[in-house]
Amino acid sequence: MKLFRITAFDPHADEGQPGHPRYIYPLQTIGRWDNADIYRAIYLAHTPEGAIGEAFGNLASWGEAMFETPYLPSARRALVTFSVPNDIPLLDLDDADELAARHLRPSQIVTPNPPFTQGLARTAFHEIATPGKRRYSGITWWSHQYPGWSNVMLWFPIEAEPTLEITAIDHLTMTHPAVIAAAKILPRKSERDKL
Repeated sequence: MKLFRITAFDPHADEGQPGHPRYIYPLQTIGRWDNADIYRAIYLAHTPEGAIGEAFGNLASWGEAMFETPYLPSARRALVTFSVPNDIPLLDLDDADELAARHLRPSQIVTPNPPFTQGLARTAFHEIATPGKRRYSGITWWSHQYPGWSNVMLWFPIEAEPTLEITAIDHLTMTHPAVIAAAKILPRKSERDKL
């Protein structure tokens, strides 16, 4: 299965350093499913346009400047494609039966409410399938930007970088097909609108 991520990419960054495609800030705490005291979380999307929408969907206008990374001048935003096993066990919060079994409403998942969703993730992280094996490797849910997109969060040990296989790294521009596709779904003013 392919999963996609928008990240600051520096081609000279080493593993574990900012700018590397697998880099996760070890103290991230504001994400929907973050629990930095028990795992490291990497956020991905099932489609390239979904990754674009998650990264830039809250911006009122889109332009080349959104791909810049002032906090990391040697990098630029890129679309990274990862390969993960098709049978990776994910808690599917887009599944009505799963929501019912957990006494959850769809609005509780899609509405940004980190204290609630982080608590839900903490519970799921501790669920055991068999002795010594976690029931899930992460969570999947639908995007609040557009319900036709779905996202994935995978957790990893605090002391380890994700071991995801990188299959492609695309430099982003306003003419990248995924940017164009996302812009059709999430209409945004662009630099071209000013001309």
